[in-house]
Amino acid sequence: MPVTELALFHFKNNKSIDSPENEAVKAKLLSGIKDQASYASYPVYLLTQVEDPSYLYLVGGWESVETHMEKWIPSKTNQDIMLQLQDNLEVAWLQHLDVSPGTLSPDSVNLESECSGIPLAAPVIAISRYFINPLKRGDFQSTLATNKHHLLEFTKASSIGGGWRLDPEKTEDVETNMKDEFVLFSGWGAIENHLKFAETESFKEFGKIKGYLEGAEIKHARRPSNVAAV
Repeated sequence: MPVTELALFHFKNNKSIDSPENEAVKAKLLSGIKDQASYASYPVYLLTQVEDPSYLYLVGGWESVETHMEKWIPSKTNQDIMLQLQDNLEVAWLQHLDVSPGTLSPDSVNLESECSGIPLAAPVIAISRYFINPLKRGDFQSTLATNKHHLLEFTKASSIGGGWRLDPEKTEDVETNMKDEFVLFSGWGAIENHLKFAETESFKEFGKIKGYLEGAEIKHARRPSNVAAV
């Protein structure tokens, strides 16, 4: 099953990808994701986290989780790439979502669409990680489906999309291990617009999903300057 990869990297010098200090590692990284895109036959996008620009999201596609983890990850090409980057860049986390990578296009904006795809054309993308008790997964999903139009109507110029994480993070905490994760992407003209949504009556309706959450992490990202998709 085709899947979307979402990974978070961190520059060890705490600078952004656009920083002059990271010019050399940026070139190596862009070369590496070009190799990944060629191998996977899906485009790869980079997004800088707004809250802390030293963090960088990678969004890409794979024919399956196994293709990525069992073929690409151990391949000599990938190992050489990571060897070149390891002194400057570290992987914070990596996951796969049941989002069709065929929707990974900055031009695919559809206000009437279901939750599929990622609004890469938006100036700012909110990345909301929702952690859910598996017993409440169905209730969360139906509540989101019923109320997502409130979010869509407010964003106006962009779209929303998202999917379930296919490979839950393994930890020593059994209770944490039992949580499912849904990642919701929403496009915004500016972070301020997202914050304003939280002050509206519509948010109260959309916010009904909070009744099924065990936790959440919400960050914002944008495409780095002078970095196109590969």
